[in-house]
Amino acid sequence: MNRPVILVVDDEERNIKLLKAMLSLENYELIGAQHGEEALDLVARKEFDLILLDVMMPGLDGFEVCRRIKENEKTRAVPVVMVTALREKEHRIHALEAGADDFISKPVDQTELFLRVKSLLRIKTYHDDLRRNYSELAEMHAKLRELEKAKEGLTHMVIHDLSTPLMAISSIVQLVLMDKGAFSAKQVQFLQTSLDQCQDLNRQIQSLLDIHRMEEAGLKLQREPAEMADIVKEILSQFSSRAFLKGISLTFELVGQIPAVSLDQNLIGRVVSNLLSNALRYTPTGGSIQGSVDFKSEQRLLRITIRDTGPGLDPEYHERVFDKFEQVSMKKAGVIVGMSGVGLTFCKMAVDAHGGRIWVESEGKGKGCVFNVEIPG
Repeated sequence: MNRPVILVVDDEERNIKLLKAMLSLENYELIGAQHGEEALDLVARKEFDLILLDVMMPGLDGFEVCRRIKENEKTRAVPVVMVTALREKEHRIHALEAGADDFISKPVDQTELFLRVKSLLRIKTYHDDLRRNYSELAEMHAKLRELEKAKEGLTHMVIHDLSTPLMAISSIVQLVLMDKGAFSAKQVQFLQTSLDQCQDLNRQIQSLLDIHRMEEAGLKLQREPAEMADIVKEILSQFSSRAFLKGISLTFELVGQIPAVSLDQNLIGRVVSNLLSNALRYTPTGGSIQGSVDFKSEQRLLRITIRDTGPGLDPEYHERVFDKFEQVSMKKAGVIVGMSGVGLTFCKMAVDAHGGRIWVESEGKGKGCVFNVEIPG
């Protein structure tokens, strides 16, 4: 196993030597830099697991160095600890705005330094493991698309291959979240987001299995009288915290009296979950998602609507977005379709099986989307 590599940045050589000495008993590779430009040059050429960054330096100060590191997609995951004698609240807020992951006050306490470094390196290790697993998962998704038309006996094998790294990711994240007290709120938020992504991927895998079953032998609905209030309540419990962490307003309204409707609760619940997951993925921070359920008594139709303030969709793609064979061409054209396509395909097949219809409305890019579902009741 490679030694963790730590960059120590301070304009005073004696401070670099001091921090190196404090960490010398650990199996770390310690590298020093005496100004911001040198630090950025090193970060561009070498992979680091942690950066101890002084705030007050001539030229580029620590705030600016941190901001540039966090703006770079290749380096933004590297934890940055600001080492500072500044204790005012506004300085700490400035550091957080620049992307700092933690603080250590000068004069540095060796025990505090040791514990903070160890904690952040552990998080970095989890992040690297997750990134590797996500990379494997992306490759497997690509493989799945290539095999789509010749899937027969291959479908279940490929889905099993997808499930294995997903289970590994979920297990790692759930294990870490059992010890929330060891991490900062920002770190817990990162881990919760990772777990949410695992749940999204699990929904996609389940959708793939159902699409395969529907295409091979048709879908047998397990109809029973269902209360939409109960279905919505359960779904909101899964998505409310995720929306809160992302800074998105999520509301769901039951319009008037909604009678019990005969439907497959599992399938329709997953249709709503898929549409909400899609909306959450592409609605920006500060945006809103509004869901509603109403019942048109004259037509005996149950209607579900999910409205978001995401990137929107040009009218030419409103029909094509539900066709799994259109996903590749749409993505090449730069169209954001969400759920890797299979989620929307599943939604359409599940709604069609109920004798209903699903469609999307959008005025175009930047105008958000409204997904509508109607099911005979």
